[in-house]
Amino acid sequence: MRRQGLSSGDFVCVIGVAGLLATACTGNVSPSPVAPSLDAAESASAANGGPGLPLIAVVGTGSGRFNLVHTESDRNSFTGDSQLTISVEGVSPNTVLYVRRAGDLGLLGGQQADGVCQRATAGLFGQVPLPAGGFVTLETSAGGAGATHVHFYGAGEGNRLDSVWQLVDALPPAVPTVDLRTPCFTFTVK
Repeated sequence: MRRQGLSSGDFVCVIGVAGLLATACTGNVSPSPVAPSLDAAESASAANGGPGLPLIAVVGTGSGRFNLVHTESDRNSFTGDSQLTISVEGVSPNTVLYVRRAGDLGLLGGQQADGVCQRATAGLFGQVPLPAGGFVTLETSAGGAGATHVHFYGAGEGNRLDSVWQLVDALPPAVPTVDLRTPCFTFTVK
């Protein structure tokens, strides 16, 4: 079994291609500031089993790590098996954070994996669905830390797209008081 992993202590989430339709990279989402982007080498390493990506506060306080691990699928109808782990610290105690993503899947003319994250820039984040129904959330402890782990199966091996992941304490139309984001990175489905 092929396995690429991120360092321990990082949050991990798993994504399938269908789950990436709304995944995008960070950008100028009014009125939130922009999280920094990664260079190509950092992006490829972090998105596909490197040391993980930082979660950077663009609103409120807190920080964390985002880890994505790919393995070969043990299910005949799927080509991909992904696991996502996300961890946070320094967030308000007992806070539910909604895991959202914006991905450039399906953009034409090479924009899908050009390192720009157009959908995140436009504020087009969507909730991450759980395989069994519902959406991925993370609840912080009384000390303001928390983690979640999700396992996804999907198809589309070899697809590349730009992506940004976000954790917020309120969904639109409410305005979040906590907004943590990964930098924009290019993701390759394995």
